[in-house]
Amino acid sequence: MNLSLTSRNPYDPPIEFVERKGIGHPDTICDRLAEELACQLADEYRTHTGAVRHFNVDKAILAAGAVDIGFGGGEHIKPSKLVLVGKATYGFDWQPDVESLAKQYHARLLELLPDATPEAFDVEVWLNHSSSDLAAVVHAEEIAPLANDTSFAAVSAPRSTLESIVHDVERHLNTDGYRAGNPIGRDIKVMGAREGNDITITIACPVLATKVSNRGEYDEVVARVQSDATEVASAIAGRPVTVRVNQADQEDSAYLTLTGTSAEAGDDGQVGRGNRFGGLITPYRPMSLEAAAGKNPASHVGKTYHAIGYDISRRLLAETDTSDVTLRLLSSIGHLVTEPQAVHVEVAGTVDERQVEQISAECFDDWAAVTDRLIAGEYELF
Repeated sequence: MNLSLTSRNPYDPPIEFVERKGIGHPDTICDRLAEELACQLADEYRTHTGAVRHFNVDKAILAAGAVDIGFGGGEHIKPSKLVLVGKATYGFDWQPDVESLAKQYHARLLELLPDATPEAFDVEVWLNHSSSDLAAVVHAEEIAPLANDTSFAAVSAPRSTLESIVHDVERHLNTDGYRAGNPIGRDIKVMGAREGNDITITIACPVLATKVSNRGEYDEVVARVQSDATEVASAIAGRPVTVRVNQADQEDSAYLTLTGTSAEAGDDGQVGRGNRFGGLITPYRPMSLEAAAGKNPASHVGKTYHAIGYDISRRLLAETDTSDVTLRLLSSIGHLVTEPQAVHVEVAGTVDERQVEQISAECFDDWAAVTDRLIAGEYELF
C-alpha cells in the first residue's frame, strides 16, 4: 500500500465555523431520498441478480413551490417537485419500476415531513440505462469491483467541541419527542462560530403556522427553542454559549411553515449541496466536494472511500496513541477498490507506521462489509 504517515498538532484553529442542515432542509431531503433509493436498488440487485450492478442515483433536485401563509395557517399555491435522477443497469429479469418508485418516495417524503399534506409535493423518478463500460467495471460477484473514478476522500476525527455542538443541537431539536411539545418544522439549520473560547450558535427554525395564531405565540416558541438550544450547547461546551434564533425576523415577518421545509416557498434543494460525509459542513477541515448520497455503495469510490476512511480513523483512535487523525484516500479508475493509489494519514503525535498500514489494509480488505454497512445505512453520509 502506498501509505504516507505525517504528524501534526491537534486540531485547534483559533477561529472555526461549522454548519449543519437539518432533516427538513431541501438539500438534506435530496441527500436522504437519493441515498435511500441507492440502498434500495443495491439490495434489489443483490436479491434478484446476485450482485450489486452499476447504478448511480446521486442527482436529485427539490424545486420549490409556493404558499400563502400567515399566523393560523395558509394554503399551497403551487406544489414543490422532487425529481430523483440517475442511471441503472437493465437487461436482467428484475429491473426498477420508476412509476412504483415515484409513489413510494412520495409517501416517504411525507414520512420525513409529517406536517405536510400529499398535495404539497409532486415526485418523479428518472432512471436511464447505465453506460456499458461502467456497467462492466462494477460487474463483480466474487472479487472486489474496480474503482469507477479517480477520486479522493477526506475524513477527520474526532469531532471538535464546536462540531459536536452544531451536530447535536440540530439532532436534539429535530427529535420527535422535542417536536411533540414544540410546534416547529424539520428544516432546522445550525451555524456555529468560535473565536478562541467564545462560541455563538445561529439557528434558523421554522414554526408551524397552524399551531400559532399570533405573533406572541410565535415569539414564545422561538424563545423556547433558544433556551433549550442554549442548554444543550452549553452542556457540551462546558461553558456558556450564545444562541440566536431566527435573526431574519422583522416586525412584519416571521419564519412560518406549512410543511416543515423551506422548499414550500422559495428554497430549492439538490444532492451534494448540504452536509458532507459525517453530517457537517466544516470549512476549517480538509473536505471532499464529492456527494456520497445516492452513489453506488459497491464501487463508487467517492462513497466507499469515505466509509473506509471513517473505519480507519475510528480504529486509529481506538488502537493507537493518537487522539486526532485526518485521512486522505486516493483511488485510481479501473483498479480494484481495495488497492488505493495513495493513502495519506495525518496524526497528532507519534504512532507506529506498521500498525497504521496494517489497520488501513484491513479496512480496505473489508470492502464487502463496508458495502453491507452502507446499504444498511450505518454511516452518517449527510
